[in-house]
Amino acid sequence: MSNKRQYIWCLIEFPNGDQKWYCVSRVLREALLLEKKQNHFWKNSMIGNYLTVSTSQYVRDQTRLTVGKVRKISISDHKTYKYNWTRNQFITEAHLMNFKSAYNYLKHDYNWYNRLSIWVALRYWHNLLLQNKVKRTKKKINKLRGRLINYRARKNF
Repeated sequence: MSNKRQYIWCLIEFPNGDQKWYCVSRVLREALLLEKKQNHFWKNSMIGNYLTVSTSQYVRDQTRLTVGKVRKISISDHKTYKYNWTRNQFITEAHLMNFKSAYNYLKHDYNWYNRLSIWVALRYWHNLLLQNKVKRTKKKINKLRGRLINYRARKNF
């Protein structure tokens, strides 16, 4: 595979639950291939991040965009001739916790429809992260509460 051009493919999950394979853009691919040379676990640096992707064919250099979550990464020597290429912008989960900053970065110079679509998708992913954070916090509280109850039972409070 070293003599052929390598293409990186990502399995992207959309807010509606659908999953689809997308070929990573040239600029992002070059950066990831450099990361691959330096880091044995390079795939972990992208899995869980959020990428801007097109969801329709290009018409007059315009397409519909949204934000999806990277689930898997694969390398192939085949590229795509369809619309399923990613854009260069991506954010991490930590960056998404600051919604305004993440949206300002991803909205780029897109038209109003794509900005709205990106906002809706980001809001979904942001809310999902917040829900998971609340669940983890509740779990920690319940664990501490259980320890406190056991401690009190042993000490006969």
